[in-house]
Amino acid sequence: MTTRRQFLLASAVGATYSHVVVAQTRPAKVGMLLARPLNESFYAPGIVQRLGELGYREKAGMVLEHRSADGIAERFPKLARELIDARCDVIFAVGPEQSARALQNAAAPVVVFLAVDYDPLEKGIITSLSKPDRNTTGLYIPQGLLAAKRLEIMREILPGARRFLVLSDVFSKDLVPAVRSAAAAAGIQLTVIEFDRSPYDFVAAFEAARQAQVDGLIGIPSPVFATRGAEIGALLNQYRLPSAGWAASVIPAGFLFGYSEDTLKVSRRAAEVGAKILKGTKPSDIPVEQADEFVLVINATAARSLGVKVPESVLARATKIVQ
Repeated sequence: MTTRRQFLLASAVGATYSHVVVAQTRPAKVGMLLARPLNESFYAPGIVQRLGELGYREKAGMVLEHRSADGIAERFPKLARELIDARCDVIFAVGPEQSARALQNAAAPVVVFLAVDYDPLEKGIITSLSKPDRNTTGLYIPQGLLAAKRLEIMREILPGARRFLVLSDVFSKDLVPAVRSAAAAAGIQLTVIEFDRSPYDFVAAFEAARQAQVDGLIGIPSPVFATRGAEIGALLNQYRLPSAGWAASVIPAGFLFGYSEDTLKVSRRAAEVGAKILKGTKPSDIPVEQADEFVLVINATAARSLGVKVPESVLARATKIVQ
C-alpha cells in the first residue's frame, strides 16, 4: 500500500504552474466544495487555519469561497460550477467522491481533494499516485482499512459478538464491501441497512437492527451520519448497542470507541498542498498522499453505561480516553 512516507511531496523547485500563480498584488481566491457547512465540517476549519498560518488569511491574503451540499449529493454539480465561475485559484474538494467528481466534470482548473470516503485512484479521480493528472492532487483516507480495523477492535472488546449493524448511504456504500470481507474472515454476520432517500429514518433502522439481534454497530463515514451524530448516539444508548465510531469527534455522542485518521493533521496537510499550488507548483508535481496517522479514542462513560469492560490491551493502545 502506498503511504505518505513513500510519496513525499515534491520540491517546489520545479517549473512554475502559470495558471494559478497568484500575483502579489491581489489576494488568493480559494474555493471549498463541502458536503456539510464549513462550521460543521470535521476538516474544513483545519484547512482554513493552516492556510492562515501559511500567509493566506481571510481578508488578508485570501478570499474564501465555500459551498455546502448539505448532505445532498445531487447539489454538487451546481455548486462546483459556482466556484469555477467565481474564478478560484484552487478549489478544495473536501469529503465524498461526488465533490471531486463534480469539479472535474465541470473542468475546474485546479482541484485539491481530501478524499474522506473513497480511493481516488480506484475511482478514477486520478490515474497515478506519484504523478497525478487532470490538474488534481491531494490526500485520501484508507477508509476500507479503517472499517476493518474498527471491526477488529470491536471483536477484541466483545469476543462473543457474532452480528453487527452497518448503516450505509449514497456517500458510504462503497465502503461496505471492505467491512463485509473483514466480517466474513472473522466469522461475523452483518446486518446492512442502506438509506436511499432523505430524511433518513434512523429509528426504523435501529428497530430493524433490534429484531436482527445485532450485538453492536460498526460505523463508516457519511456527511449525513456526521450531521446527525447526536441522534445516532441517542439511539445507541436507547438500544444499548456498543458502537465503533468513524471519527473521534462523534465519540462523545455515545459511541463506545472511535478509530480514525488524525483529522487535524490530514486537514493541515491538505492546506499545505493547496499553498504549494498557489505558490506555483504544478499539481502533477505533488504526489497524492495517504493518511497514515490514526487515533483510537475510548469513551469510558459509554463503556460504564453499557456494562462493557474494555480490555487493558485496547486501553493501552488508546490515544485518548474520554471520561
